[in-house]
Amino acid sequence: MTMHPAIEAFQAGAELLDIQDSPAGLDDAIAKLAAWMDLAADHLSEDDLVVLTAIGATLYRAGLRSRQ
Repeated sequence: MTMHPAIEAFQAGAELLDIQDSPAGLDDAIAKLAAWMDLAADHLSEDDLVVLTAIGATLYRAGLRSRQ
């Protein structure tokens, strides 16, 4: 089964983080997403913001669940 190219890039990035023994976690990803959204807000459509906010919400929820 062929993966979507973006999913393959995510997988490769995750493997690189493991090789680097990176401590980056969900909180780091959420903070980077929020900062990037602030920087790019002028260039994002309302639909873009809805999708990115849903991604951030999913990451945030996963972080909360992992801490409980």
